[in-house]
Amino acid sequence: MITKRFAIPVAVVATALTLAACSSGPGGSGGASGSTGDYKIGVLVSQTGGAAQLGSGELQGAQLAADTINANGGIDGHQITLVPLDDKTTPDQALQQAKSLLQQGVVAVVGPSVVADCNAVAPLFANGPIDYCLSPAINPSGYVWSSSVAQDAFMQTGMSYWKSQGITKIAIVSSTDASGTSGAASTQAAAAQVGIQVTAAVTFDPTSVSVTPQIQQAVASNPQAIVVFSTGTPAGVALKGVQELGIKLPIMTTDGNLTYSFLNSIKDYTPDTLLIPATRDFWGQNVAVSDEVTKLETDYHQQFQQRFNAKPDFGPGVAYDAVSLIAEAIKSAGSTDPAALKTALEGIQGYEGVVGQYNFSADDHRGIDAKSIRLVQVKDGDFAYVDGQ
Repeated sequence: MITKRFAIPVAVVATALTLAACSSGPGGSGGASGSTGDYKIGVLVSQTGGAAQLGSGELQGAQLAADTINANGGIDGHQITLVPLDDKTTPDQALQQAKSLLQQGVVAVVGPSVVADCNAVAPLFANGPIDYCLSPAINPSGYVWSSSVAQDAFMQTGMSYWKSQGITKIAIVSSTDASGTSGAASTQAAAAQVGIQVTAAVTFDPTSVSVTPQIQQAVASNPQAIVVFSTGTPAGVALKGVQELGIKLPIMTTDGNLTYSFLNSIKDYTPDTLLIPATRDFWGQNVAVSDEVTKLETDYHQQFQQRFNAKPDFGPGVAYDAVSLIAEAIKSAGSTDPAALKTALEGIQGYEGVVGQYNFSADDHRGIDAKSIRLVQVKDGDFAYVDGQ
């Protein structure tokens, strides 16, 4: 079982950033067994397109993890070189770029960012190498892993909280893309599990410029609260409709909107109560889990702030953990052979990542559960831990 994690003081990371960036930035040289002995890890994320609010942060998180590991001597002396490519938030581009990464001989791929793109590339990894999808909405198996907590668990946490607050009737407003469809189903199941009635479930095209009719239909069913299940721009369109109609009901949305770029995009029409289920990287500094976890979360936030002059949000955390876990597996396996890496990853137990604790197995390629979820509320352009959970 692997329980060790890569960690390094902020000051040491800072002194190594220049050198580390050379090996982990775009265009780095070296391969799995190249002249430099570097290990190449592909980072296939949505740097542009509808999920760019996730992809840009994911790339930064992956870079910080590689910098941290490289500054600490790499993996038994081998440096990590990241190969970042943009899937443009489209399945076709994701498939094309994933093929390019495989042709370049990467030992593993981190990404894509969203469920549709992850599903598009999954067949390419049927026999390896490892693909660590950054969407929590897939069901990973074989050589495919999934980041963060399962989507069902996020919504179970949210619905349980609302039930504890006396909310028994909700409406669901979701987009018709893969993320919205799967999210609405998860919300329906979670509501039923805790005894909350879904009074209406309406959908909208993610390219819509107005969702006012759907919002009106949802509100007409007399809910006590609304779930808006869509990510990025479409979610913003829905929230704008809520504001324009003067609706004051509490709103909950998906963890895919745990980004500062999203908060900035809705700053003029943020609901009075906007709740989001979040992993430990959003509340770990507010809840005393253990001294180790407090230090881990504090160091991670300080390092990210120092490197990128910004606070980390959803994207950086999942990618940071993904690169760190792949590196841990390479170190344990002593090899980049896909089968050996798969076995090593499945053996990781009790690994404290910034998103939560990981316990993988042959039947669990997610390794993280609802214990790592608490609620945060959007307040003054930031994410505030919700007390009393």
